[in-house]
Amino acid sequence: MGNSRNEIAQRAAVALQKSQKPGTLAGLNSDAVEAVLEPYRLSIANSLPNGGNPSRIIQAAVFQITTNTALAGCTAKSVIGCVLNASLLGMNAALQHCYFIPYGDQATFQLSYKGLVALARRSGQVLDIYAAVVRKNDQFAVTLGTDRRITHTPDLTDGSEDFTAAYAVIKYANGGTEFAVMTADQIEKRRMKSKTQRGAPSGVWADWKEEMWKKTVLRNLLKTAPLSDEQAAAIATDGAMLTPDNFQRGEVRPETIIYDEGDAVVQEAEDLAGIREGVQDCTDVESLERYWQQNAAEWKTRIDVIEVFNARKLELQ
Repeated sequence: MGNSRNEIAQRAAVALQKSQKPGTLAGLNSDAVEAVLEPYRLSIANSLPNGGNPSRIIQAAVFQITTNTALAGCTAKSVIGCVLNASLLGMNAALQHCYFIPYGDQATFQLSYKGLVALARRSGQVLDIYAAVVRKNDQFAVTLGTDRRITHTPDLTDGSEDFTAAYAVIKYANGGTEFAVMTADQIEKRRMKSKTQRGAPSGVWADWKEEMWKKTVLRNLLKTAPLSDEQAAAIATDGAMLTPDNFQRGEVRPETIIYDEGDAVVQEAEDLAGIREGVQDCTDVESLERYWQQNAAEWKTRIDVIEVFNARKLELQ
């Protein structure tokens, strides 16, 4: 068979060896990144809701990775975790349903405002759902009590990002309505709780401020709304650092994920990064040979490891 699982895994291994930073996707072109993701195609296909197209998820991920050097520099495992999570929820990064956000050397999965809206509409219980920001010159009022409602008349001449509040509304098919309101201070406190946001707004909070304000208040509303299992899982994993291991251990709907050579390939790449560090710590040929003998039984079939040792030996001679 031309595309056997072993051949696919081998192509992924070759692609990972070209990385500028071991254990990551740094410096790989689109063909190489796609080769690394290819062993997970079956897992992606099985996890997509309603028979989605795995190629679209993979191509969207390839574009995200190859156009974002910080993301490509994250561990391959964490990037693949983002891709698996996107497929699990049926979110397409190309449609801005979600983002893969670098945090140090780990990639985190984040739903966008569009992604949350798309998930809510899938339930069949939602007639309408939306969120909006309030600017300082808008006319905005909230009435509580037995006749709860929001009145908002925006100042259409004000296109600034000087927001004072944000709100979200859900109208259910049964006629019910729920809403939530958050002030600027409340949203800022929520932003500062993020691991990637410790000072001034950065990343998506800087580039997509209005969308992040709307997502924050909508996410707050969905916490108290009657959620499907899918929606609850989406909110639980939003902003999480997931790897294939999380899926394998059953922490994220394990029945759809198939583990084969793809995980072994990524693990070998991470192992090689550690071996390279150990080899560099050897300051003479004798210590290098001792290091080899300690693990020779495991490493003697690894051509990539042998090449690393031979290169270091030449440096030390």
